[in-house]
Amino acid sequence: MIRTVEYRIKALRNGAYLSEMRWDSAQAPSISCRASGALKTSFSATLLPARAGEPEINWLRDELQPCIIIDGVETPLGIFRPTDTSAQRKSYVTSTAVTAYDRGWVVQTTKTETLLHLSAGDGYIDVIKRLLLTCGLTLVLADASSAVLPADREDWQIGTSYLTIINQLLGEIGFNPLWFDADGLAHLQKYAAPSAAAIKRSYSARHGLTLRPVAPGYTETTDVYNAPNVFVCICDNADRSAVLTATAENKSFGAKSILQRGMRIVQTEKVTQIADQTSLQAYADKLRDQSLMGTRELTFTVPAEAGHGVGDIISIEHPDVGGIYEETGWSYNLAAGALMTIKAKRTVIL
Repeated sequence: MIRTVEYRIKALRNGAYLSEMRWDSAQAPSISCRASGALKTSFSATLLPARAGEPEINWLRDELQPCIIIDGVETPLGIFRPTDTSAQRKSYVTSTAVTAYDRGWVVQTTKTETLLHLSAGDGYIDVIKRLLLTCGLTLVLADASSAVLPADREDWQIGTSYLTIINQLLGEIGFNPLWFDADGLAHLQKYAAPSAAAIKRSYSARHGLTLRPVAPGYTETTDVYNAPNVFVCICDNADRSAVLTATAENKSFGAKSILQRGMRIVQTEKVTQIADQTSLQAYADKLRDQSLMGTRELTFTVPAEAGHGVGDIISIEHPDVGGIYEETGWSYNLAAGALMTIKAKRTVIL
């Protein structure tokens, strides 16, 4: 069966449809995601002016929502706030080159104007939701957490980005950094080590009902020597009556483990703030888990598709590089026949 793929870009005002944007087919818009970035997803395009009688986009306030249409089914690819625009004149037509980022840009550019005070006993998730509300963001999908602030906080200088504050608070309770999905929802997501239970999609070199084809060609890099196998985390500050410590050890059978190396290679990390002992242990465990998968990376291409978030867990069926992977980034052009490039790191024990 031959599938049809089309793209459209909507202009949104206050979250509602305003108009449809146009572009020259020779200058295809592009989307990319980098899981390690402060702002996870970005969008760039050179867009044509609105047709006569259609509303003009306000580049300072409105948003862009690219969509992919596969076999007639439309799926959003993100909601982006323009941050840089420049006019380009060609053949008597003035187009606009646009660089845009997900709604994390709003959180990053909103900064404290007075000394921010957080009270002991406030729930971490409640505090973060209040900060997002200050940024004008109400659509939040949050994992449950009972963690509360152990003491009053006034840690941040005036002018500190809300994104910096929110990501610090998320880290203190063992959550991933803030990210926004294709519908513009903010995600407050608890960290979990990649596993088969978390796989969102699978890829294979052969066609199938559930497995999408991997296009020919891939690249892989491997380094199994330059990582510690013991992680010691320490939280010591004046707000606590005792020092908190947590240790996570690589006891696997992989090449980096204590068993295989025959020695303990220790990484010590001081943590200024943490919710409690459980959160500190989760932080240490996360450092260990990341060390197990951070040195084997894979880049491959697939037919363009929707549904990718940040750090999705995928499986790859391949005789040489098959296994469970965590996506570290993806990108593609909004052009017919364009392939999607995916970068991932393998979750095997090394």
